[in-house]
Order: sequence, then C-alpha cells, then structure tokens
Amino acid sequence: MKGGFVWGGFEGASHRRLVDLGRVDSVVSSHHERWAHLDHALLRSLGVRCARESLRWHLIEKTPGRYDFTSAQRQVEAANAVGVSVVWGLCHWGVPDHIDVMHADFPKRFAEFSAAAATMLRAAGSDVAAWVPVNEMAFWAWAGGEKGGFHPFRTGRGSVLKWQLALAHVAGVRALRDMGANEPIVVCEPLIALHTDPLDPGSAARVQAYLNASTAAVDWILAIDPSLIDVVGLNYYPHNQWFDEGPRVTRDDPRYRPLRDLLVDAARRFGRPLVLSETGAEEPDGVEWMGYVAEEAEAAIRMGVPLRGVCIYPFVDYSGWDNERHCPCGPIGQKNGRRFVRSDHRAPLRRLSELGAARALENLNDGSSPEFKGHSMTGEFGAR
Repeated sequence: MKGGFVWGGFEGASHRRLVDLGRVDSVVSSHHERWAHLDHALLRSLGVRCARESLRWHLIEKTPGRYDFTSAQRQVEAANAVGVSVVWGLCHWGVPDHIDVMHADFPKRFAEFSAAAATMLRAAGSDVAAWVPVNEMAFWAWAGGEKGGFHPFRTGRGSVLKWQLALAHVAGVRALRDMGANEPIVVCEPLIALHTDPLDPGSAARVQAYLNASTAAVDWILAIDPSLIDVVGLNYYPHNQWFDEGPRVTRDDPRYRPLRDLLVDAARRFGRPLVLSETGAEEPDGVEWMGYVAEEAEAAIRMGVPLRGVCIYPFVDYSGWDNERHCPCGPIGQKNGRRFVRSDHRAPLRRLSELGAARALENLNDGSSPEFKGHSMTGEFGAR
C-alpha cells in the first residue's frame, strides 16, 4: 500500500462515554491537535511514511448539513509538509450530537459526510493512502449497543447497532467512490482468540458465537457487495486472548495461540490482503511487544499470508478514555509538556521496515489468494 509497510497511528477516539456523558477527544488529549506538525516530523524522522489519522465528525458538522473542516487543518497540513501518506478514518466512534446512530437515516447522513470529507481532502492536497469508514464496528456495537458504555448507551441491542454501522460503511464507501476516491477501503476490526472451558459443556458454543459476532459486520458487508472492502485491518493487542468467561491468556501460557496462526485464519476466512491496523503495548512493554509482532509478522508472510502493513497504535502517548490517565505508549513520548523519542523503539521499527522492504521486493500479487506453505494449524480454532 502507498506509504509503506509501517504505519504510525494517532489515537482518534471521539465517542461519548457513560461515566460522565462527556465527549472523548483523543486528538486533543494526546496534544496531537497542538503538535501535529512536530508529531508528523518525528514520525518521518523515524522512517515512517504512512499515518492513521481521524476526522472528528462531531466538530465538523456541528450544524446539520454544514461542514467546517477547520478542526482537521493542522493534521492535513502537517502530513503534507513532511510527505506522509494518510489512512483517513471518517468515524472513530464519534457522531455529532444531532445525529442518532440508531435512526434509519444514519447511513445517508454518514454518506453525505464521507463525500464532503473526500472533497475537502482532495482540495487540501492530502496524500490519501486509504480510507477507514467506520472504526471497529464490532467493538462499538458491543460497547455502545450491548453494554451501554459508549454512545448510544444501549443494552442488548448490539446486533442492531452493528447492522447500522455496516450499512453506514456501505453508504459511505459508495459515496467515496462516486466522488472519485478510489483509494483502498480498509475495515479495522478486533482480532481475538477465545479459549473454551473444557469443563463447561456450553463453552464451545459461546466461544463460537462470540467469534462470529466479532466478524459479523465484515461478513455482512462482503455479502452486500464484495467490492466495498479492499483490505481487512486487524487490531491486535496483548489482551486480545482470553478464556471463555475467564481471565486473559498471556503469552507465557502454552495455550496462547501465536499471532501468525491468527493471521493465517484471517487470510483464509476473508481472502483479502491484511494489515495489522492497530498493535502496541503500554510502557514498559512496548518494545518487547513490537519485537514479538515483527517476529510473528515475518513468520506469517513466509507462510503466505498477504500481510501488507503493520500500524503501531497509538504511536504517541495519549490519555485514557474513562479516567484521562496518562498512557505511555509508542515511539513518541510526552513528559512535562514536551515530546521525546523513545530510542529503544528504533530497533523494532527498523525490523518492521526491513520486513516491508523484503516483502516489496518479492513483488507479491495483491489480488491473489494466499498460498499456505505446508502450515499445520494448531490450537483450538483452525480454519473456519
């Protein structure tokens, strides 16, 4: 993909939270809004030429049908200034207060916003690498529609919200295409592994239902129109494996499924190029985790997985969604109001960059189906 194999992701969550009904704005709380030019310059100095950025719809359409993109100006100008391509997110869980995500007109409203965004970014000269219409539909449906922790604060309505988000993706992509925006469309969804409880006869069914729910939005969109997804993005963190109704499975547990095997499963299931669209760990574990990701990504590529990129996310320290605590993560840190580079992150960054360069030299065909080179599936969940 344009911009290279390694991406740097700037946290873009902008949802309303249940704890105080306040609006999260991670672009502000991470100080990226203020220091966008510095952040992109540091990103580029570390050899990264592609970033994930998010437009904040709630600021752009404060009045129905009127779009003011002033809030995105620094992000666009900063990336342009240093030659960074951008994977633009259009809705990172946040919608304007006057829009009801559960209403029948939500997909249409999102399509109109998507068209306006494409027009603005083209006029501003943004080097668009790809589009992420609606970020993590499965997680939003669970957090906002099933558990009520995010807007729209519903419970027991996760499937309904997920369907709304899938329809919004469909409408938004069609609007982008109508505007001549032909860059790849990426869905960014959680990559998870659940482990059954062998002593519970109902565990296997629960686990399979949860896994099906985690990919349902992607399945629905592909069923509607396979051309509406070009790349499947997978968000994977250290906490993404756990026992059914139990604790997290850690990497030192022999039952932990290697990331390479999860990528093989995803490649077989979706038949499309993949990216690790979010991955990282809070300090002091960030370097070790990214070393593990680089090792697993290399193994997956050798096994034939069409992995086209890895996004370190977040690339910069940010504030927690619920309690606004300082979350140290990624190659760019923040202390006493100043940015700094965590020098120990350079090694995994270099390894990922070299992996991307080697992959590019192999001249893989993006449109081909993956060939799995004699890999024997292990673990509880094989190819589905």
